[in-house]
Amino acid sequence: MSLLGPLTALAGVVWAIVQPWRITLLHPHGQGFWWLFVQPPFWILLAGLGFHVFVARPLIEDLDD
Repeated sequence: MSLLGPLTALAGVVWAIVQPWRITLLHPHGQGFWWLFVQPPFWILLAGLGFHVFVARPLIEDLDD
């Protein structure tokens, strides 16, 4: 359970490395804000980190008690 968040975040980083054209911040020619902001690797990274910090860590601490 404790590795689910970090592994998801790692998957987002690997996805960004494997498909760098998905990171439009590298070449934003003609792209608007939402195209730059809403990129799947970025959100996968944030979802993994958020899950680890806000769900998995408190759940594991609660189960340990």
